Parts: sequence; C-alpha cells; structure tokens
Amino acid sequence: MPVAIVGRGNNEGFTGAQGVFIGGRNLTATKARLLLMACLMRFGSPPPAADPQHPTKRKPRPSANALRIPDVFDTH
Repeated sequence: MPVAIVGRGNNEGFTGAQGVFIGGRNLTATKARLLLMACLMRFGSPPPAADPQHPTKRKPRPSANALRIPDVFDTH
C-alpha cells in the first residue's frame, strides 16, 4: 500500500520522498490523503502479497501503475 509523507502543523518547506514513501511536498495531510485515494481509484491497488506470513528478503518490483503515483504527487 502506498504511503505519502507530509508535514504536520506549520510545515516550512517541502517534504521529500524517504525510502519507499512518496514525498507529499507541500500538501496538507488531508489533500495528500485525497490525492492518494484518487490515485488508487485511477491506477488500482497494488497486488496482494503472495504469502504475508512468510515475507522474502528480496525487494519487490513496483508495478507500472505504482510508478505513476509519485509523478501525480509531483504535479499537484
């Protein structure tokens, strides 16, 4: 599930991407949540884990739709 990082309260400046998290830039938490929900409706949810009780150490490859979500956050 994609997660967006945003500032809280009186955030000064932009919040960038951190690791696997999407950078919310200068969005408020409410706007980022609505934008993330719109992206999930537009591009679909990520596929479920094959075996969530026994995760592997290999890094999952993001789907083509998951790669579009950070671009949407960068343009809003």
